[in-house]
Amino acid sequence: MSSRENTVRKIGLFGCIANGIGAIIGSGIFGTLPEGINAIGAMVIPALLVAAIYTVANMFPNVYASSVIPTSGSFFLYSTKLIHPFFGLWMTLQGILQPALIATFAVMFAEYFVVLFPALAGYKIAIGIILLVFFGFLAWLGNHTFASVNNIMVIVMLCAIAVYVLIGIPNIDMSRISLRQSLGSGLTLTSFSATVGLLTSTLSGAGSVSQIADDTKNPRRDIPLTLILAPTIVCIIYMLMAVVTLGCMPGAQVANLADVGGQFLGSGLLTFFIVGGPICGILTSIVPVIMLSCALIQVSADHRVFPEFVAKRNKYGVSTVILVFVMGFSIFLVGTGSGFGQLMTIFSFVNTACAVPTCLVPFYLRKRYPNACRHTGLKLNVPMVYGLSIFALVVSIYLAVTMFIEMDLLSWAIVITTVVISFLYFLLRVLWIKKQGGDLIAELHAPYEPWEQREKECAAMK
Repeated sequence: MSSRENTVRKIGLFGCIANGIGAIIGSGIFGTLPEGINAIGAMVIPALLVAAIYTVANMFPNVYASSVIPTSGSFFLYSTKLIHPFFGLWMTLQGILQPALIATFAVMFAEYFVVLFPALAGYKIAIGIILLVFFGFLAWLGNHTFASVNNIMVIVMLCAIAVYVLIGIPNIDMSRISLRQSLGSGLTLTSFSATVGLLTSTLSGAGSVSQIADDTKNPRRDIPLTLILAPTIVCIIYMLMAVVTLGCMPGAQVANLADVGGQFLGSGLLTFFIVGGPICGILTSIVPVIMLSCALIQVSADHRVFPEFVAKRNKYGVSTVILVFVMGFSIFLVGTGSGFGQLMTIFSFVNTACAVPTCLVPFYLRKRYPNACRHTGLKLNVPMVYGLSIFALVVSIYLAVTMFIEMDLLSWAIVITTVVISFLYFLLRVLWIKKQGGDLIAELHAPYEPWEQREKECAAMK
């Protein structure tokens, strides 16, 4: 295969931004928006704005690192190689607890599915589990199986959102959009912050583009730009959805956006919105998230954090052992009868807590690779990067603590148990390899050769 053919296959800037937007816009907003409105009313609009500012600020450490040493599997490698292997394990926990997000897809699918088929209202858990089994099989076949129809469903989903917004705007009752009323209805800083954390999770996803840096045409420029532009564009779409939902919602509480859409959409358009919006959102999100969860664990397994048999892939490039764990954990969470809000809170907490080591990366990066930092793909003001990183670090810690306080007992148990078991396992794994004459910590912390080579190339530049 010629080098020209290899170049053609690479993803350009437009493809990166499209992938970033597609990774963000999924099923999450169809569930978190009602949850946020029910929690803090019209204050969900400034909460979305704060979530967007935090999301972009939180992206800047990754923006900076990607402009210096873009790397597939960067979430694990940046934390492990630049900071400490224990932080890499913390990032692996994101993959281990990612099934909480996968489970939310199944729960929400069942919620909207029974709107179309009311006779099945008593079988929501069964519907969710069947969905997970089916998509687990698709995931086992690899990304290429789903990719052929994914782009079409993304377009359908954007059309459904456009129908919801454009037809909903003329039906808005502005008296229902009152920030003053929301402020006077018992709103607390803790509840507002917890909602910001919840909404932040629906604006995340663009970071997944940085995990495929090796397949990008100009990763040092295109990935950083995507990390900034994709969440900004999506936030504007979400705020329009929030205004329509607030102005058209049928009562003080809203179960889902189908209830709101029923106020101004005819039966045909409502069916299109349900199928094209939340249901297509789930279908376009669930396999990529399953694969992302598997990838986060896979890169750890490839670096001997897990036994060799865990890292072994099938002919489609997927580890059967990891996939069975991810889907089994997801099915367990659905089987407990956990609701969307509970599962999304678990995922949002983990997602926010895992941002902490990412915020530290720029400080270690400039110390370890000073020459590479002077030859970035996207020119960035270093003091600004440091300032945004510190801001994102402080906010991440605050939001994580706030969400942890707001979690119920079952959510606490799931998170704490998983963290304790994971770190105990890691310590035992370190001891086991030490008995075999190896040093896992030293292996993980050893310099990464592609980065070392980049540093040498930049040192030779004038």
